[in-house]
Amino acid sequence: MAVLKTLLIALAAAANAPAGVVAFQPDPRATNTGLAKRADPYPFCNPATNPGCIAGGKYLVPVLEFSSENGPGDLAYQQYLPASPWTFSKWTNGLMPERCYYWGVTADKWKATDFLVYNVTYTDCATPFVVCRHQKATKSIGQLASQIGKLPVRMRQASSIYIVYGDLNSDNPNYGGYMATLAGDGVVVGRSVAYFITSLVHETGHAVDSTLASPGGGKPFSGTAAWADAVKADGFAVSAYGAGSYVEDFAEAGRAVLLDTVVPGGLAAFTGGKNANLTQITAQLKAFKAVAGTFYTPGGKCDLAKKFPFPAKLVKRE
Repeated sequence: MAVLKTLLIALAAAANAPAGVVAFQPDPRATNTGLAKRADPYPFCNPATNPGCIAGGKYLVPVLEFSSENGPGDLAYQQYLPASPWTFSKWTNGLMPERCYYWGVTADKWKATDFLVYNVTYTDCATPFVVCRHQKATKSIGQLASQIGKLPVRMRQASSIYIVYGDLNSDNPNYGGYMATLAGDGVVVGRSVAYFITSLVHETGHAVDSTLASPGGGKPFSGTAAWADAVKADGFAVSAYGAGSYVEDFAEAGRAVLLDTVVPGGLAAFTGGKNANLTQITAQLKAFKAVAGTFYTPGGKCDLAKKFPFPAKLVKRE
């Protein structure tokens, strides 16, 4: 499971670009200044205590600030990712997808009757996505549909179910999770507060890794020699959190690739031209784009042959 924390950082954007293009200008207050004043909210990876550390625990510095709700990366996604129009309908048959029941009720101990189930259909994909929303979730079904709909459709198609829990002051205050991807089930699950665009980008990256980018046999691309070789060639992970494992590094690379794709001027513009060390992750970005770049490009339609299928197994919501 990928653990995410929030850190609020202001960002400003200015329009000094050619007509029709909005220039991206990071707020100088959000500029990274190195390890002593880093803004990445994730812990360091220490090879002495974590044998899964990659690149010796080293990662790109200045860090790419793409981890936090309303931080620079999240706001860039909000600004530059086009919204996909949607409609939703509530299930009224007293049923819910079995995977919603298994993870939400059996595994994580929420009450089945407190979940409302919705089909959310986007104009770029004929097959609906399912949202199992706890009634005490702080974000409405409309807010959730809008956040999910910001994901490029060919990336979004790696999942089919979103399970949204209540937050701390709910009927399950002892639930200690935040957000995770259950790629084998096509599920993104987490607390309502975790549902913001950059967290969805990271978690969906795990689903892409295990399905759309997989070389086959159920093996994620992050588990291949090709990905390990890219990390070795760079000598640095994409982020502090990514340094924890090849799996997390792939998902973090997805965040960087999406910013490089949608922000005018790419990562260089996103960092205000002040990060001379972007070359430290060149091989990873190249390897990621080779297997998944098309999924991280906005536009187009979902490929029904590749989309994670609509849940077929249903159970009573009781």
